[in-house]
Amino acid sequence: MSSRHKKFRPYIRRRHASDRSDDFHTALRLSIFDEAGWGGWVLVQHGVRGKVIAVERSRDEVVGSVVSSGESFREWALRVQGFGEMKF
Repeated sequence: MSSRHKKFRPYIRRRHASDRSDDFHTALRLSIFDEAGWGGWVLVQHGVRGKVIAVERSRDEVVGSVVSSGESFREWALRVQGFGEMKF
């Protein structure tokens, strides 16, 4: 269980064999990484178990695939966390 202040905040970690994704493109990349025997890094969110947002070969590639230039990963992650906490 993640603490309240981290809930829904994205973070980067090593890929696990049990990682899955609802997005077709990301699921396909995960299966390619499995077939090729690559380790890789994934972007996931606190409070959401086993659902991968992005997968790449290195941490820098993960950051580059989701964060626009001129913004740090931390700023981006805090902004995305705010969307998860919104009540509709």
